[in-house]
Amino acid sequence: MAALTFKKSTHERIVHQTDAKYELIVSNDEVMGDPEKFLAGDTIPLSEICEGLGVESLWPLVYTLRNHVKSYKDKYYYGFKQNVSDEGITNYVMAVYKNIKQIFESFKPDLIIVPNFVALPHIMFNLYALKRGVPMMGVTDVKVRGYYIFNYQYQDTKGSFYDRVDELNEKRAETENRENARKYIREFREKFKEPTYMELFQEEPKNIWQKIKHEISPYVQIARWYYKKPIDVIKSTGITLDYRPPRIILRDHYCHKRYKRFTEKFNYYSFNKIKKFVYFPLQVQPEASIDVAAPYFSNQIEVARLAAMSLPDDYTLVVKEHPAMVGLRPPSYIEKIDRTANVKLIDYRISSEEVLRRADLVISPNSTTISEAAFLQVPTIQLGDLGTTLKLPNVFKHTDMPTLASKIKEVLKVNLKTDEYERRLENYVAAAFDEGMKFNYFEAWERGTEDLEKLWVFYKKEMGNVLNVK
Repeated sequence: MAALTFKKSTHERIVHQTDAKYELIVSNDEVMGDPEKFLAGDTIPLSEICEGLGVESLWPLVYTLRNHVKSYKDKYYYGFKQNVSDEGITNYVMAVYKNIKQIFESFKPDLIIVPNFVALPHIMFNLYALKRGVPMMGVTDVKVRGYYIFNYQYQDTKGSFYDRVDELNEKRAETENRENARKYIREFREKFKEPTYMELFQEEPKNIWQKIKHEISPYVQIARWYYKKPIDVIKSTGITLDYRPPRIILRDHYCHKRYKRFTEKFNYYSFNKIKKFVYFPLQVQPEASIDVAAPYFSNQIEVARLAAMSLPDDYTLVVKEHPAMVGLRPPSYIEKIDRTANVKLIDYRISSEEVLRRADLVISPNSTTISEAAFLQVPTIQLGDLGTTLKLPNVFKHTDMPTLASKIKEVLKVNLKTDEYERRLENYVAAAFDEGMKFNYFEAWERGTEDLEKLWVFYKKEMGNVLNVK
């Protein structure tokens, strides 16, 4: 085994543990903190890196570097101002590429494992490995409640699930889970199924002691800061979500309270007054599903404006905040959305089910709402490249904004209430049952409360399949 660690605290833990033997351990934070030192005078032309990764441009990948292209020190929750200079970013890109080449030359991996594909090193490793025939596996949400799948490409396009959907759609095979899929679809339509991770976003302090604990938590964090100063600081990026000095801890706490209060008390447009509409759900940001899989559509305010501009006849664009972002987006963001022509910002507390049951169309870069729309037979125009949702039968991919108006008219005429649509939706769900793992991966990732031994069983089986070993 070899390891590329993220965060100094993780690196220390890996280096000093005795349970597993590593032949090579490399710290990404060390590379990121001082890329010039790591390069040691080497210069790698970006053209060479593009060729080595098989991409036309590196900059769409660079925009996944949230602490480089955004600034946490300037604003809560991230300011959309560049934090690291272009020269600093370029040096880091070169350093990552040099690091990848060194690891491949010295260790020669047969398989690379990541928890998910969320940042530049993951993506660059993935592209480099794909060109050399080395599998790289991560885990992603399959949009069927409680199920996750392994995937082998950073935009979620490769893996047994995707192959299984194609196989079923093309009638090259049949599934034993068809009846289970029909039952799931029927139950979803009878009682809307929210993703399991929504439960984490909806938690609030329930009693007076929890509220007191919440209020004093920043001061406890500050005391801990002085008692044991955090080590997860990177020289090149400075203040980040993982390294917050006392003033940033206080800023975050009180900004969150103010932002949340503003969002809760905002005078939203009455949903009952809206007649014909297209739905544009806001997404969590920064986050992989938009910054990794839809980098050209990550300015959600601008995308909403362009979508509203493209609507035909007497349609309006309904926009709703993501519940997980309440308290994270500043009032100015909410106001800009609200004061955009032909956009109606509705209360975030209105359920997605209620909105989708009245919507004629969904437009989204990528989101869970796309899959929810599929079960309710609502057509969707997907702007981004997320491969999982592209396998849904209600999805029509479109990336050219000037021709969006004609695409909207085209999709609005499509009839999804057909036997073929139902068969393809069943195929999608059945493929999730056939190839997925029933495990709350998000809960395990966020809290560590799930039984990781159960997760290991899934990993062991998948690794055996990939490496052709028992």
